[in-house]
Amino acid sequence: MGSQGQATAQHDTTDVPSRLPRMRRPGSAETPTPAGDPASGRTNRTSRLDHLARELHAAGRQGRTSSWLAERLGVSARTVKRDVIALQQSGVPIRASSGPQGGYVIDQTGQRSLSLTPDEALAIVIGLQSVPDQPYAAAASSAAAKVLRAVATDRRADVTAVADRIWIRPGEPVPPHDDAVRTALTDAIRDHRVVLLDYAPADGPAITEQVEPLGFAHSRGVWFFLAWSRETDTGRWFQLDHVSAAQPTHETFDPRDVREIFRPGPIEDAAAED
Repeated sequence: MGSQGQATAQHDTTDVPSRLPRMRRPGSAETPTPAGDPASGRTNRTSRLDHLARELHAAGRQGRTSSWLAERLGVSARTVKRDVIALQQSGVPIRASSGPQGGYVIDQTGQRSLSLTPDEALAIVIGLQSVPDQPYAAAASSAAAKVLRAVATDRRADVTAVADRIWIRPGEPVPPHDDAVRTALTDAIRDHRVVLLDYAPADGPAITEQVEPLGFAHSRGVWFFLAWSRETDTGRWFQLDHVSAAQPTHETFDPRDVREIFRPGPIEDAAAED
């Protein structure tokens, strides 16, 4: 970042690699993971969500009970409930009724039409699976299921078959992350809410700052949280996996122009400087 950018923004470079991650050689003992490998867990849940949606579609107005769905899918009733919530959050108009004969039914009048070709759906699903550490990773599974449902029923098997032949070579190990922190930050960015941020860099003391969340950036294999610091009155980069807690407040703020704050040039130029 040039001198002008340094006057308006600070870049936290904690633990940023000194060079780009290297791809493993073809002779590596580590086997690349197929994009559609059920063993990945994410894909397995995606398939289950799609199966659940198809069962409810097939049931029509009659619907299905949670116990029937649990037996059909080979999971617990609690898992069915969680999956139904995930489908509802992804836009599927599922209604739930209580009582001994209660269950789930899709409201046919509330559905929105979306049509994708198999290649379009495949591109989206692979894109979602190729960045497992993205800030919105928690929504990726339900999003992938929604994409698959937008493909004609007789072509969904084609998408799965091709996905099995798309291998994504593993890069650097994905660090563990706190989904609660990421959810709080993504919600605060959307709602323009001030956040009380706890940050624990590897080579410095832990700090607590009141910040205005601006967005996210990815550089050298690391995700950063971009924010305007109320303490220093500047823009700052916080390495996302070093954010230990994020508490949204009731205070809102007027959105700032993130590229104006972290100028000159694209955001990623700032992350590339030491």
